[in-house]
Amino acid sequence: MAEVFGIDFSSRDKEQLVEVLTAEPVAPGSGIAMVVTANIDHVVNLLRNAAFRTAYGSAKLATADGFPVAVYAKLRGADLPGRVAGPDLFAALMPALVPGRHRPFFVVSRESTGAKLKDYLVGRGFSPEDVGFVCPSFGFEKVRDYSQALAWQIRAHGTTHLVMGVGSPKSELWLYEWRDALGDCYAMGIGAGIDFFVGTEVRAPSWMQTLCLEWFWRMAREPKRLARRYLLDAVLFPVAVWRDATGRWGLDEPGGKSAARGSS
Repeated sequence: MAEVFGIDFSSRDKEQLVEVLTAEPVAPGSGIAMVVTANIDHVVNLLRNAAFRTAYGSAKLATADGFPVAVYAKLRGADLPGRVAGPDLFAALMPALVPGRHRPFFVVSRESTGAKLKDYLVGRGFSPEDVGFVCPSFGFEKVRDYSQALAWQIRAHGTTHLVMGVGSPKSELWLYEWRDALGDCYAMGIGAGIDFFVGTEVRAPSWMQTLCLEWFWRMAREPKRLARRYLLDAVLFPVAVWRDATGRWGLDEPGGKSAARGSS
């Protein structure tokens, strides 16, 4: 099957993905197995950012998070079970993790989120030592010494599942840059999905999710941070579709400029 937006989407549904993530350990010596959940914002960043495309291209498993992404991918022939959103995948994974077998580690944007994740898993029978989390300062990914120490901490933890909740493309770029130092584990960037799970951030009501209006909910709650992003998505996602459909995906940025620089 041809790739869509340069992505080889998985044909597994949410439950099958969770089964893989919990029952099939990452092979020793193979490094991280990245999981990506492609929404419109990711696709637009893939269009503009060659470093992000490289990171995404290394993924072991990919789902279509955004409804428009899933619809277009299916029209292009992708064998998709439908939309598998990052927050939904994370919410299904958490209760499936097994005490004594799995050692999760979370990189979070709020200290309270990390504490609640740990409390949840300890309440399910995990030893406190089996659950790790850090809440790094803003811009941590640009501080090499800190990033190296964090990567070693994650590896020393014996992490089986590494979940980044610090936004995209930061999470995916950081995972790819430090992939050789992190050990053998599943790794994914879920963004606000971590906060949704523990309730430190409120997700859109189910009826808005059904009508594909989650973006409006989030923009209404954080207009200064998200309005520009969603406006850019609305303008550039059709460009991404056109470039993919006409075989020009990944050649250069809109306007013909090189896409060699990364973004944060």
